[in-house]
Amino acid sequence: MSTITQSSAIELEEGKTIAFALTADCSLPVRWSRATLQEAQEAVLIDRPERLEVLRRLDDYPYVRRLIHADCLDYARQRKLQVRQWLSEGIQVFGAYKVGLKLSRLARESGIVVEGFLDNDRAKQGSVIEGIQVAHPSDVPLENAVVLVASGRHGNAIHSQLSQVSGIRLVNMSEFLYALEARHAASDFSDFVEAPVRDAFRYISAFLRLDDERSRQVFDQLIGMRTQLSIALAEQTKSPYDEEYFDTQFVQRVHAERFVDAGAAAGDTLCRLERRFGTVEQAWLFEPELPAYYEALKQFAPRANVWLFNMGLDAVPSRATYQPALSYDIAGEMQSTLPADVTSYIQGVPLDAVVTGKIGLFKLDIEGMEASALRGACGLIARDKPVIAVCAYHRADDFWRLIDEVLSIRPDYRVGIRLYAEILEDITLYFY
Repeated sequence: MSTITQSSAIELEEGKTIAFALTADCSLPVRWSRATLQEAQEAVLIDRPERLEVLRRLDDYPYVRRLIHADCLDYARQRKLQVRQWLSEGIQVFGAYKVGLKLSRLARESGIVVEGFLDNDRAKQGSVIEGIQVAHPSDVPLENAVVLVASGRHGNAIHSQLSQVSGIRLVNMSEFLYALEARHAASDFSDFVEAPVRDAFRYISAFLRLDDERSRQVFDQLIGMRTQLSIALAEQTKSPYDEEYFDTQFVQRVHAERFVDAGAAAGDTLCRLERRFGTVEQAWLFEPELPAYYEALKQFAPRANVWLFNMGLDAVPSRATYQPALSYDIAGEMQSTLPADVTSYIQGVPLDAVVTGKIGLFKLDIEGMEASALRGACGLIARDKPVIAVCAYHRADDFWRLIDEVLSIRPDYRVGIRLYAEILEDITLYFY
C-alpha cells in the first residue's frame, strides 16, 4: 500500500487503497471508490480525489479526527458510571414541557425518583403534571441536588443559570439516556454514542461527502455531541429553529412552490414555509396520526392546492399498528374525540404511487422510516431532483445511511447538514 503524506502531491488511482498519513505515526487507509458508504469497512471511501484536500485539514475537525483513537469514548463511559450513581439519589427535572415529560416518564419507569419539575415559567408554578409538582428553581433548595436538564433549545442557558449553585450536579439529556442505556427515537441511545467509533470509516467517509464548510463544521460538532455527551458544543453550531428544513443555502422559493411534507403533523411546517416563501403552488401533506391529520384538515381543507393524506410514506404499500408512543403531541395539547387506547393502523404508500406532478422540495420527518420513504420516491427523485430535507436523528446510522439512499438514486446531489436544537434532535440532512 503506497503512502501519501500531508505534503505529497496527490496521485490516486480509482479502486486502489493508499495510506494517508495524518502524522508521522498515524495514517488512514483511503480508497477512491464510488461504492456506497455501507462498504466503508476497511478504508475511508472518497468519491473523487479532491476530497483528499479536506483530509489534509482533518486537524480542523477534532471530533471526527478522534474517531480513530482507542480512547475516544473513555470520557463518555466514565461519565455514564458517575451519572448512574447520581440518578440513584433521585432527581429534579428542569423543564416542565415535552422533553421534560418524556424524560420524567423514562426516569420513573427505570425506578428513579422524580422529586419535582423545575421551570422558569412562573405561570406553571404550583401546577401538578402527572402527579409531579412544578416549582420555580428559586423556590427549591438545590444545593447538592441532581438536576436533569430537559430542554431542547435552552439547555445551555439552564446550565449557566444553575452552575453557581453549591454542589449541584447537572445531567444533560444525552448523559441521562446513555446512563440508562435507553431508547432514543428508533435506536438504542448507546448506538448514537458508540457507532461513530465502531464504524469510524463510514462516518469519516460520510463527513467527506459534505459539500460546504459549514456542514463539515456542524458534522464535526455533532460527532462531539455524540461521543462526548456534550450539549455545550451545540451553542455555536445550531442554526435558528425557524430555518429548520428551509436553510436558504439549500432551499429557494422555486423549490418551495411544489412541496411534499412527510410527517406533516397539523401542518405547521407548511405554515412556516409559506411565511418564508409565500403561498405554495401545490403541497402534498402526509400525516398518519388521526388527531394531527384532523387538525390539518381544519386549516387546509378549503384550499384546493393543498392535498392531505392520512397515511405515511414507505418503499411499498404497507400497514403497521399505530404506536401512541410515537406521537409528537406528548403534552396532550391537541384536542381529540378519539379514545387514547383505540386500535388503529398507519397505512404506508410509496410517494411514486400518489404524486405525479413535479415536486421541488421534499421534507421527511417520519420517526425512522425516512430511508424506506426515500426508496418509495425514487422515481420522482430521479426525475425531478427536488431539494430533500430529511431528518437524520431517528436512527444511529442516519448520518451515512441516508446519504447512501439518496446518492444511489441520483449521485449528482450535493450534501449538507444542519442542527436546530441543543440536543441530538432536529438534525437535517439536505440534498440539493
